[in-house]
Amino acid sequence: MTMTRGESLYQYHFKRHLDIDDVQDTLTLAILGAENLHGRARIRLDGSWRLDRQRRVCTIDASTPVGEDIAKLFTGYLGKEFGETAFSVRRPVQRAKAARQ
Repeated sequence: MTMTRGESLYQYHFKRHLDIDDVQDTLTLAILGAENLHGRARIRLDGSWRLDRQRRVCTIDASTPVGEDIAKLFTGYLGKEFGETAFSVRRPVQRAKAARQ
């Protein structure tokens, strides 16, 4: 899925010891959980995420209630499954915002 609004992005970075396939499975579980809350059509319309397997980075657009729920579920599942120190999550610095300052 493509990213839309930069100010509402969450970027997850994963330690090398994590199997990226397990991270993908956890993301899928979070998306399915959000689908149970919002319905399949709403996930397709309002959900936006990207897992870059090479860089070991997942980006979720949380500018909609669907995206917020995916991010919340994903963060919670990651912490329970892999531990809080196995990943980091932050909002990426926006180039346009930085240029204005």
